[in-house]
Amino acid sequence: MTSHSNAEQEEPTTRFPTMDSESDVKEDEDSDVDEEEEMRKWLSTAYERGSKKPMKKPLTAPWGLPISDADVEKLKAGVKSRSMDDKWDILVEDPDENGNISIHIIRSWLQEECYILHIVPKPSNDDDGSAKIQSITWEGNKAGLQCDAEQAQKEAVILSRGHLHCEFETLPQYPSSTFWNPSAYKKLDAK
Repeated sequence: MTSHSNAEQEEPTTRFPTMDSESDVKEDEDSDVDEEEEMRKWLSTAYERGSKKPMKKPLTAPWGLPISDADVEKLKAGVKSRSMDDKWDILVEDPDENGNISIHIIRSWLQEECYILHIVPKPSNDDDGSAKIQSITWEGNKAGLQCDAEQAQKEAVILSRGHLHCEFETLPQYPSSTFWNPSAYKKLDAK
């Protein structure tokens, strides 16, 4: 059986909003601008030097991989994770004085750099020329394991194809089992 209280219940009332003073409105506008700027920064694919955890043991190797204009544009667009389900960010560093750009492939949850593709632009006076991935830098200590340059290149290509739909026409299609292939890694010596 349900008991009912004899206490009077207040009727809901409708209240009109009070007029904000000019200073309150200005503060609200400033906070909206700050929030918009924060959101824009959070969604940006621009790489900010020093904003991510640096590689523990960076290794760099030459590559010289020619890439199409379409792939350059896809790489320059980058991708930013939108949820915890997205595991990778691909961020673009501003070009240097020669127009060279670096594409940073980052493990999104940990904000750790895993690969950096160093791209040299297409020579402006060469119609047959193409941009090139001049070299790759990769993390040489993944939880005490290390892969060689060829494996790092394959992993960077798999991620770029999967997240940015790059073609890399001169390279074969790699099976997904190639990514983090245990036989491609060696254990680092404990010191």
